[in-house]
Amino acid sequence: MAQRAAGRGTRATGSVLLILVLLRAITALLPSMWAWGVNVQRFLAPIPAWLPWALTAATLHPAIATRLAPHLDHVGDRWMRGRGRWLVGLAAGAVVWSLPDRTWMTGDFMIREMAPASGGAIISFTEALPIEAFLYRDLPKFLAGFSPLDPNVATRTIGAIAAGAFAIAAMAMATTWQLKGGAAAAAAATIFFGGYLCAFTGLGKPAALVGLLTATTCIGATRFVKDGRGAGLLGASVGIALLTHRSTLALLPLWIAAVATGLRRCARGEVPAGRVWLATLPPIAGGLLAAPRMWEILQRYDLPRHLAPAEVTRHGVLAAAFAPLHLVDLANLLLFYAPLLPAAAAVAWSASAHRTRAPGDRLLLLLVATVVPMLLFIHPRQGIFRDLDVFVPMGVACAVLAARGIGRALLERRLDGALAPALVAAVALPALQWLVLFHDPDAGFARTRAFATESPARPPTELAQVWDFMAYRAFRMRDWEQAVEASERSARYAPHPRALMMWAIARTYTGDHRGAESLYVSLTERTPDDPLAWVGLGGAALRAGDSVQSARALARLNAYAPEGREARLIRRHLQIFPEVWPPTRAVVGGEAGGTRR
Repeated sequence: MAQRAAGRGTRATGSVLLILVLLRAITALLPSMWAWGVNVQRFLAPIPAWLPWALTAATLHPAIATRLAPHLDHVGDRWMRGRGRWLVGLAAGAVVWSLPDRTWMTGDFMIREMAPASGGAIISFTEALPIEAFLYRDLPKFLAGFSPLDPNVATRTIGAIAAGAFAIAAMAMATTWQLKGGAAAAAAATIFFGGYLCAFTGLGKPAALVGLLTATTCIGATRFVKDGRGAGLLGASVGIALLTHRSTLALLPLWIAAVATGLRRCARGEVPAGRVWLATLPPIAGGLLAAPRMWEILQRYDLPRHLAPAEVTRHGVLAAAFAPLHLVDLANLLLFYAPLLPAAAAVAWSASAHRTRAPGDRLLLLLVATVVPMLLFIHPRQGIFRDLDVFVPMGVACAVLAARGIGRALLERRLDGALAPALVAAVALPALQWLVLFHDPDAGFARTRAFATESPARPPTELAQVWDFMAYRAFRMRDWEQAVEASERSARYAPHPRALMMWAIARTYTGDHRGAESLYVSLTERTPDDPLAWVGLGGAALRAGDSVQSARALARLNAYAPEGREARLIRRHLQIFPEVWPPTRAVVGGEAGGTRR
């Protein structure tokens, strides 16, 4: 019976892996973004796209898998213990450090990237808890005061350190489950190699730290309910997490359940009371310190923007949660974060009565049960495709659950050990491809543009956010042709003055002065008190030879005091975008003394 179950599990899991490999190949050839969580190969150069895919496919061949399995056993037994674990962690941090995100598409990446240069005084930090504010605002600002290095190196360093620690935590989780050989290697790889590694590559937000704390919380809770160890790790992880980001509220049910188990065992004399206090006090202290600020953020920011935005309330909370396109995006998100979830589901299906429960299993199921409602009912302001960092703790939780099922099945021989190399390849190589894609701004930009232009059709509010990002990124890359397209599309979905201003500036840099002039005319009618609209109109009209509009703009500019607020805004604007004004003409009121040469 056990052999039949093992054969059934191996066939089911192997079939799922084959389907995933074929899906990655097919979606790489289709001009569609229905499967944006797996079509990474479509946007990569041929070698990084198809060489890892070919290697993954090769591991499914029985002869190759049989030869690789002993080597993977060696990795699981030697490199995941003692000094080897630390070397693997160092290598993991080095890989993440060497592939920084240069697309800046994720969440508020670009805003946070510019924060150190502005002293951190930007609005996105108004929703930050103490540890986040210190690490991503205060620390880069402090380092910029005496170091010639780019202050954003600090955020990359934090991410690389977190990645190394996350790799060590993944291996520690496997040893906590008492896995060995290929089972340990496959479980650790399933946890570490998620798409969430893209949030470890310089994003100036605490997603990397939150992912690490989610993993260490799982380790601490599992050890604590198993034999009373891990109390300090559990308490410190949850306490620090609550002071880092409000998304870590998802860890509270797991912590409460673990502490409740510890209290019962303490009452029976099985666990010292000191360990229970060690697991209990830090989260209580962290929660009390963070609660007022967290409540304020949840009410003022999360409720109107993430939980019940206008579009959600218009359609209904349940209808929005279970909307077909929303569910498709969630499926893509889970495949992006935890590619082996389908394989884990196949293992669970095939296990039937042969599956045994162990200490900590219920805790992981409880964590995932907490995650599912958060996945369904959180609607990020910029959409799931962009605000990937919002769901990092949920992604890590799902990956841990998948790793648990796969690792146990391999250890108990419900899965053939020869399948372990294919499992590792199926999760590790796509994660590396995602890092490469986000590292290449051209590839990342092409993927984002495909999301905005191809099926499925997206809501106008989401498209406005996507095109707005592409316009900003094109400005930073000084790619004015793309800036014109992105700004135009952003303005058509959300025609606010800033979008029109960006569109006009981009047209100026491409030499379309008549087009820029028409936009500036519209801006002066909508925002007549904006000096940047008048200086833009004047510069475009002068270059286009429109004496009527240039005279109108110059008359307005002459009315500004040379040292007034408007003149200062104009000077700053022209320092950033000098092409807005012809270099051979003076800007009256735009400089001290009334001229700019």
